[in-house]
Amino acid sequence: MDGQSNNWNGNGYYNGTPDGNNPNYDDQAKRNAELAAATSTALHSGFAGMNAMAGTYTAGELDEISDQSYNMIIGAMLLYGFALNAIMCFVFGDQILKLNAATVMIAYIVGVIVGMIICNKTENPVVGFIGYNLIVVPMGLILTPYLKIAGIETVRYAFCVMGVIMMLMIGLAYLYPQFFKSIGRMLFSCLLIGLIAEVVMWAFGNTSGVFDFFFVGIFAAYIGYDWAMAQSMTKTKSNAVRCAYMIYVDLINLLIRLIRILAKNRD
Repeated sequence: MDGQSNNWNGNGYYNGTPDGNNPNYDDQAKRNAELAAATSTALHSGFAGMNAMAGTYTAGELDEISDQSYNMIIGAMLLYGFALNAIMCFVFGDQILKLNAATVMIAYIVGVIVGMIICNKTENPVVGFIGYNLIVVPMGLILTPYLKIAGIETVRYAFCVMGVIMMLMIGLAYLYPQFFKSIGRMLFSCLLIGLIAEVVMWAFGNTSGVFDFFFVGIFAAYIGYDWAMAQSMTKTKSNAVRCAYMIYVDLINLLIRLIRILAKNRD
């Protein structure tokens, strides 16, 4: 990376070009992405729990669609989310990297929370799609520095591995739906414990590759859990959008951890 030390803002982003003389850039950008994405999974777990208690996942039976159409919408939404993130990173990456770090983090927090509320509360699929974009776009802002650091080859390989894990977990969720639906609270507890432990390690200047493998397991299991939950919901367009955002967040988290593992092995 070319260095312009006067452009470094010390928060995982830079105003201009990356600063090769600031070794903290890579670490801070990665931590921003990891913590933000993992927090999104915790948030969606919380929203899912509240909605399940309120019974909102069974609404909209009058506009029920076929299983095939339902799953196709979920798949199309996932492809759209990743395609939009790829465009943001590899087409508009330089412009995104010039944004102020504090502004990006605020936009991320507000966008993701509002997007999740919209997706979980609306029964209008068009409004739900707007909420989905409020999650995907801020996620792209957070991911761009991380993906630019990792490099296209590492990202491509990690994406392929992520796809294999996703198909495996979806297959297992079809075979053992009751098991996956029963582990939601355990996954949420493990996620919070892992996040707290990792933040404490960061605070003392320590990191461990063990956390990456731990979170790969957690987010892989979350894919199975969210897919099993998706198949138990009433098959409506709004529920398809709702499930797509939950699985999208799981996949983003899985991708980030896979990139970390592959990048370390490459080095």
